[in-house]
Amino acid sequence: MTLLAQANPPLWFSVVSVATIWAFVGVWGSVLMRRSQGRPILPFQRRRAVPWQGIDVLLVLAVGMTLLIACHAFVTWVLGPEFTRLPAITNPDDSNAAHVITRLIAEGNLGVFVLCAFSGALVAPITEEFFFRLILQGWLEALQRRFRRNMPLLRRVMPGGVAPILLTSFLFARMHFRVETPMAHPFFYLGLMLGTSVAGLLTMLFTIKLLPLRVGATPADLGWSGKHFFADVRLGLLAFAGLAAPIYAMQFALVTMLPKYIAPDPFVLFFFAIALGVLYHRTHRIVPSIVLHMSLNTMSLIVALMALQK
Repeated sequence: MTLLAQANPPLWFSVVSVATIWAFVGVWGSVLMRRSQGRPILPFQRRRAVPWQGIDVLLVLAVGMTLLIACHAFVTWVLGPEFTRLPAITNPDDSNAAHVITRLIAEGNLGVFVLCAFSGALVAPITEEFFFRLILQGWLEALQRRFRRNMPLLRRVMPGGVAPILLTSFLFARMHFRVETPMAHPFFYLGLMLGTSVAGLLTMLFTIKLLPLRVGATPADLGWSGKHFFADVRLGLLAFAGLAAPIYAMQFALVTMLPKYIAPDPFVLFFFAIALGVLYHRTHRIVPSIVLHMSLNTMSLIVALMALQK
């Protein structure tokens, strides 16, 4: 019996839906209560601007792209044209804008599902938050801070952190843009997914080694604080509890409104990335954003699995 045939989707979907709604009500009820009492919802925690410069961001990007291309080329070479080329004759019903992980778990193989969970729910949140929030947004915040000192009008028109959050969120959403494509062999998609994970992890390790040597980056600069770890995990989970219901409601609405050949993910992820950026901006630690991102991807895997049940 395959993985897709073992669960009871109506029961699981009902439980998850009710839990998500109650979590939303609880979190936002607490937020409104704190607001009415004049207490800060998420206090801003100051720290020095990150020490890396634009050249460091470009270097990290160049290394990441080189590793990504190398990993994908290796996968293509190992599998060969039998697995990597698109079919000569395609069925229109097989062409859609579904995420690659959704296509893979549709195969109903437990091993494939575990690999998808490892890549999508564990590696991707860590590497994407490390680059987009920590490296890119951290540098943009430092850049904006320098400009704001000499531009009083900018301080009044655009509060600190707004421009970096919006720009980073746009780039994050743009990276997830997809349109309708025919289905190649599942092994090819699996290889590309794992290659992307390997490239992301190697780039992150390279950056963690590079920045302390090059610009004297400390663990705090790199978004890490051991004494805040459990509080940061709790903050990320609470943020997901408050955002899950509107995120999935928006996703469902866009699925019904957009044509089949355009994925709704970038539009939803733009607003989700704003929440990720706000968490980083207010705490200047990376764990809350990683936990929030992991929670969304894990729940999305579960929802995709239930949607594919027969």
